[in-house]
Amino acid sequence: MDADRRARPRRILLFGLVILMSAGTASLGVWQLRRLAARRAVNRAALAGRELPRLLPQGTGHPRLSPNRRVLLRGKLDEAREFVLRGRLLRGIPAVLIVTPLRLTGSDTAVLLNRGYVPAPDAVDPGAATWSEQGRSDFPGVLLDLPDRGDGEPLLHRGRETWHSLDRTAMAARLPYPIAAMYLVVEPDSADGNAHTVQGTVYPFRAEPPEMDDGPHLMYAIQWFGISVAMVAFGWLFIWRGKTPGGSMPVDGPSG
Repeated sequence: MDADRRARPRRILLFGLVILMSAGTASLGVWQLRRLAARRAVNRAALAGRELPRLLPQGTGHPRLSPNRRVLLRGKLDEAREFVLRGRLLRGIPAVLIVTPLRLTGSDTAVLLNRGYVPAPDAVDPGAATWSEQGRSDFPGVLLDLPDRGDGEPLLHRGRETWHSLDRTAMAARLPYPIAAMYLVVEPDSADGNAHTVQGTVYPFRAEPPEMDDGPHLMYAIQWFGISVAMVAFGWLFIWRGKTPGGSMPVDGPSG
């Protein structure tokens, strides 16, 4: 009993530290739940914007550009300066994405158009395939914020530059005119007859806007709360009621 009594202050101190650590991990779980709520609010606002009526050109001008709005953009494609995004899959088939600047009518600014997928055996080089839509001037689609994370990773392959992802600053440096802070995911429409056709399939095969999901925040929150509970359980079993810090089990002295 004397040994247990002497060890008690140390056990109280250790158990208190465990409780503090547990509270810290629980607060990280609460933080992830807040991030989840914020993400869901952003997704709801984005979906509401996409459900609004399509913005159309007014006169010779273009519609006001705002993210997550369906618009019809009018202008001239600059296919000589388009970008190829490598490493994509289209229904299990290796492909690349074609991103082409559209010189807006009545403006010195261009908008990058995600025109869709073109098959490529190695998901890098589409070979001799053609996907020109020259002569077309109207493009319906959904506007999204143009990423500027610096992860475009341009790579020269067989004389053609390909990119890992959209990269506003790096791509703007390749163009002799300014580009908008948003890009357009082109939607399929009746004008797709101008695109390249292979065995009845139209290319570029139009892409879909990225899905809006909850992300990993709920999973992370559950993990942090689980760690918090495990810490308290560990402290209760192995510090408060179990072995002393010295490794011996508290026992009563001999009776009699």
